[in-house]
Order: sequence, then C-alpha cells, then structure tokens
Amino acid sequence: MPTDAYLAFLGLGLIMIVADGQILYHSGKRYLSDVDTDMSTAGSQTRLIAVLFHIVMLGFMLLLSVFNFNFGGGTVRAVVGNLGVLLLVLGLVHAVTMAVLSNMHDSKMVEESINKPTPASGVPTARTTNGELQRGPVVAPVPGQPGRDPRMSPTIENQSL
Repeated sequence: MPTDAYLAFLGLGLIMIVADGQILYHSGKRYLSDVDTDMSTAGSQTRLIAVLFHIVMLGFMLLLSVFNFNFGGGTVRAVVGNLGVLLLVLGLVHAVTMAVLSNMHDSKMVEESINKPTPASGVPTARTTNGELQRGPVVAPVPGQPGRDPRMSPTIENQSL
C-alpha cells in the first residue's frame, strides 16, 4: 500500500475508533447511572472500559495496517478494503464492550435489589421478597398500631426463586 493510502487508512481508522469509543463512553455512562446512585462510580467504570476499548482497537488498527491485503490494486481499493476489515473488527470489539457494560448493569441491579432496605410502611413493593413479607406480627394490628396485615403466601406459580 502506498504511503498516501497508508496515512489515509490510519487517519480514517483513528477517526472511526475515537468516534465509536466516545459513543460507548457516553452511552455506557448513562446506562450504568440508571442503576448506580453514585454518578462518579458509573463514570469511572465506564471510563476504564472506554480506555480499554480504545487501546484494543488502536492495537488492531496498527496490526491491520502492516498486513498487506491484496484488494486488486489501486489506492482507493486498498484503503476501502482495509477500512472494511477494520470495521468488522470494530463491530466485534464494540459488541464485546456492550456485553461487558450489560453484565455490569445487571450485576448492579441484582446488588441493588439484594441490599434494598425493607419498606417501613409494610406495604409490599414489586421487589419485596417473601422473607420481607414474613417479618413482623402474625395477627392483624389494632387500629392505630404499627404492623402489617396478614397475607396469604403466593401460589407456587407466582413465587420467584
């Protein structure tokens, strides 16, 4: 590949990688902040993932730039062919990065639901567990006395593990 095609490939590849990395960073920060109340934690975790994405993709781009893919002569064909290979690798690494962000999001949701305090009102919420429902007095409280009303256990079909 001639020098001008090589520099064009490096320039265009760098622009694509930086643009995709910034999209991942900003979208990932918003995605993780949905479940994380501490915004700085979500931002720093997403920043680390984005830096890793940039390093891996720049390494792939530099490795692709030294391979001599024969795309049938011509400077434009060589640049377009190398950019096509780079886009395939970029898509693969983007998918892996999204899977990592999704895994972090899911683990934070599970951690939040486990560490969630019992509601003070005694009224079950959508995420109330059976153990939380069974705490408190067994009989119906006297009017004006704090406590919960007795409830039947959910049917076996409605219980979650």
